[in-house]
Amino acid sequence: MNTVRKKLRSIPESIAKYISFLSPSAITALGLLFSLLTPVVAYITKNSMSAGVIASVAMLMDAFDGSVARLRGIASKRGAFIDSIADRFSDAAIVLALYFLGCDYLLIYLVAAFSMTISYIRARAESLGVRGLAEVGIMTREFRGIAIIAVYLVHYLIGVDYANYLLLILLAILGITIIQRSVYVSTLLKIESM
Repeated sequence: MNTVRKKLRSIPESIAKYISFLSPSAITALGLLFSLLTPVVAYITKNSMSAGVIASVAMLMDAFDGSVARLRGIASKRGAFIDSIADRFSDAAIVLALYFLGCDYLLIYLVAAFSMTISYIRARAESLGVRGLAEVGIMTREFRGIAIIAVYLVHYLIGVDYANYLLLILLAILGITIIQRSVYVSTLLKIESM
């Protein structure tokens, strides 16, 4: 799993040089704009392929902002903080679009809540001095993005019922990831307190 993560993370790093004329903040803003556009397109068109393409562009932009910042030597805590806020809005908007495509509202709510819980566990753990959570758990950010795009694709190809089944599977894996991260952080904090 870590090998796949490393390969996925190397893609934006290798592409960053081609879009480094854009500022990382502009890339974050574009990614957020595409994310917020996703539910609008889903609502208006009811077309999961159109919404999925826009969601994919948003997720790609999110992958590039940090890579460009590092490449240009302008990565900052402020930029990372703003990017984290934009990421939460992006995650919510991209999942919300599935509601407008007819997916089960309870599954959508739970997938969004579980995804944000995974991100919150990382943020809270880092505030307590625990590092390395980006590598912990099955559903790290890049895999969550791939899974959501897969839901859009399944919706387009074989329908909403199968998209709901995939959301249910995703929900179970997100739950496992919450447990994995919680156990990891709790164990490290327990060791630290001894």
